[in-house]
Amino acid sequence: MFRAFALIFLLILSGQTLADDDIRPFDETADASAAVDAALDRARAAGHRVIVVLGGNWCHDSIGFASHMASEAMQPVLERYELVYVDVGMRNRHQEIPVRFGVPVIYATPTILVVDPELGLVNGPSVHDWGNAYSRPTSDAVEYFTSHASIRPGSAGLVENTATYQALVAEIDAWEAREGARLMRAYREIETVRAEMADDFARAGNDDAATEAVEAFHAFEDDVERQRRRMRNDMDRLRGDARDDARSALLTFADGRALDSSVAADWDATEPEIALDLPVYGPLGPWEDGE
Repeated sequence: MFRAFALIFLLILSGQTLADDDIRPFDETADASAAVDAALDRARAAGHRVIVVLGGNWCHDSIGFASHMASEAMQPVLERYELVYVDVGMRNRHQEIPVRFGVPVIYATPTILVVDPELGLVNGPSVHDWGNAYSRPTSDAVEYFTSHASIRPGSAGLVENTATYQALVAEIDAWEAREGARLMRAYREIETVRAEMADDFARAGNDDAATEAVEAFHAFEDDVERQRRRMRNDMDRLRGDARDDARSALLTFADGRALDSSVAADWDATEPEIALDLPVYGPLGPWEDGE
């Protein structure tokens, strides 16, 4: 009996894999900006929002996300959205799309933008949270996109609404924009070099010089990959530190008083100084030498 159940289970898993293999929603030849504009126009006319999926057919989690979107459970939810897939290659293509909506860097694929035609990006804090889409249940997608069909940006707690905290967020955002631009350029440079080294890749293993060149390229690629992960972790730490430090400083100022908007306003008026530990990274590649 156990063997029979095991066989059925394996068949179910195999069927799911085959279904995933059939899903290839990312078109590298598409005019991404035009597709997003058209989706926004449709959303504006219908009172919908737009889900912009930044990913690629090579990416396991991008295909996993597309599988969630294609599921029967998601269809009632998607009636409130326009869905558009943007092929970003190896994070080096169509970088203008996330930047357009205030997202300066792609840390992983898929990166998911939920855009209201009038309000703009409404899922800013969680655009990077779907990089593990394949391993998440479809119920997560149903819950997430049901919520974001109507959520309004800007709703926050007492600490998050203080001018002091907002100044910290602005400082973090400026840092991310600056370092994100460097990382996005590194993505582009990697793919440019990869294309230029096509002959080296073909000769690697049979030609010492080509083999050495390919090994150097992969070392460079690994450095950028480590930077991608490091920066994402640093961003999470910075936002957590800003929230925790602001709350701690506000509680110290309140000195036992109940926290309310009046106390928060008085605290803001003192112009408290909270220092952020913003990382300073070294050069990402030879193109930055002398910059």
